[in-house]
Amino acid sequence: MYDAIDSGIRGIETHPGQHICGLYSGDRERDEILVPFLEAGLRAGDKCICVVDGAEPLEVIGALDPDVDARARADRAQLDVMRASDTYLRSGSFSAAEIIGLWKMTISEAMYDGRFDMVRAVETWSQRDVIPEPGELLSLESEMNRFVPLYPQVILCLYDVGSFGGGIVVDLLRTHPKVLLGGMILDNPYYTTPDVFLAEAGSAPAPNEA
Repeated sequence: MYDAIDSGIRGIETHPGQHICGLYSGDRERDEILVPFLEAGLRAGDKCICVVDGAEPLEVIGALDPDVDARARADRAQLDVMRASDTYLRSGSFSAAEIIGLWKMTISEAMYDGRFDMVRAVETWSQRDVIPEPGELLSLESEMNRFVPLYPQVILCLYDVGSFGGGIVVDLLRTHPKVLLGGMILDNPYYTTPDVFLAEAGSAPAPNEA
């Protein structure tokens, strides 16, 4: 078991190996979570990865505390901030299998770099630049649970509740073992393992068959 680490978010601690779902409403709430999460990672010397939907990478870098010298850390490849469209639509379409492969390659390269003991990654989803098919998105989030424990990493997935319907939010909760809620990171009682979730999703009727 890894030691607890400071998430940077209102004094909340987390542990490597966690896949966390956080819900927000609007850019201000997003940045209240995103910015301190990245700042804490940079100060700790961790590799930090941010995939942002609906904002430019330079906006994110510019929002970080000047004391962390984010631009210099980006130049040294401690900090990677990427557009969601550049990351998730490389082949022209959103594919859960391709994205999982990309994450595995990215995290393994960071670990084998030798400079980092820990990776902190954050994704924001607002359906502005990337509008994934719901089934592919849920497959991605569910399969991430097989990948996250393989390395000392924390992956925080932030969803704008104004952009996603209530039905998919329920399923998104089912694909994350942890949830950021009320200033705490909690065990998610709605979480379903990948084998169970994907089996149930595969047996569900298509929308035009319901």
